Amino acid sequence: MINKFTLSTAGIFAAAVLATASVSAVSKDVTPKNMNCQEFIDLNPQTMAPVAFWMLNEDEDFKGGDYVDFHETETTAVPLTIELCKKNPQSPLKNIKDEVKKELKK
Repeated sequence: MINKFTLSTAGIFAAAVLATASVSAVSKDVTPKNMNCQEFIDLNPQTMAPVAFWMLNEDEDFKGGDYVDFHETETTAVPLTIELCKKNPQSPLKNIKDEVKKELKK
């Protein structure tokens, strides 16, 4: 006889296999480094701030004043990034970095 634990474990395992299969079927490696604007817009809102934070601070030397803090990213940069991305959804996310930073300095 199968107990509830075994049945729930089998269900979790089956869900993980299906999720892995569906991700493998897409076979596109989407990371913040190669993400386009539409992919950013389609993100879960909870993951937008970390992605925007990474985008804005990647490859910076942090020589005073060029750092965008997480709070500013979450409250200002994410809405601005969404706005810019809606205008050019196929644009690579990294291409709007300078425009976002310029707007944040105003």
